[in-house]
Amino acid sequence: MTGQFAERTTAAGETQTGSIYDLGYQHYEGRRLGRSGAFTALYVDSLRASFGLGRPGRAKIVPIGLAVIALLPAVIAVAVEAVAGGVIENPIRYDNYFATVVQILVLFVAGQAPELLGRDQRHHVLPLYFSRALDRLDYPAAKVAALGTALFVVSILPQAAIFLGRVLGSSDPVGALADNLPSVPPIVLSSLAAAVVMSAIALAVASFTPRRAYATAGIFALFYISLAVSGVVAAMSREVAGGSAWGDYAPLVAPTAALEGLTAWLFGSTPSGEEFGLFALAGPIYLAATAVWGVGAVIVLAWRYRRIAA
Repeated sequence: MTGQFAERTTAAGETQTGSIYDLGYQHYEGRRLGRSGAFTALYVDSLRASFGLGRPGRAKIVPIGLAVIALLPAVIAVAVEAVAGGVIENPIRYDNYFATVVQILVLFVAGQAPELLGRDQRHHVLPLYFSRALDRLDYPAAKVAALGTALFVVSILPQAAIFLGRVLGSSDPVGALADNLPSVPPIVLSSLAAAVVMSAIALAVASFTPRRAYATAGIFALFYISLAVSGVVAAMSREVAGGSAWGDYAPLVAPTAALEGLTAWLFGSTPSGEEFGLFALAGPIYLAATAVWGVGAVIVLAWRYRRIAA
């Protein structure tokens, strides 16, 4: 910014001296990151917001507190195995860890999904996002990726703690590593499936209202009412004389039950929710149901942001 001196004479004959500055915008000469750079920036900012980073201290209480609570069963499992020395079978294992912490994961997405979407809707800044390099579908894609990453971290860290505890706490670490390595792919795949599906569902619900309380209540309602409906369907099928095969498909009504069935299939075990008839379905059916829930949620979210803030 440069200045030039200027003089003027007043009506009284006095001479006044001042400066004239060019306040115009200068042309940007740096490298333009474009659409990918905008997407990455939105993803990183949303991922930080999922844990309350860069926000006031109270914004960190819920996400970080839930992450710590999700980690506690793993810490207890490691401590029990270290003290018992394999004498007592630990009830907390890789294959049932999702069922152990699923309520915490629901709380996490119910608390953070409205935080990621509601603020931009309330302050009417979405037109600013869409007027630049971002495509309309880039915005929800970045949000799903960010919340999914955060939920994946929350679900994978406890199982990583169990893995390290079993390996490092064993008298034969090399043998323990060989015994536990086959569990790594199911751990990663089941955690990834739960993270993506639950995040997409929560964000799809939260996208319909800027009110945090309404969005949180809607997310709770979808997860818990669907689970209650699946239980009712299973109970009704048992009332039929001799039972009914359609009752075996009751878990597919609830995304968390479908994810539990998928997790059990990946580990080659039996789901714990036998009251829903989970043992009666083949693994690929759970995979298909989980895919339907995830793809359906993504389609709803994309449809919403194709029309929002037009």
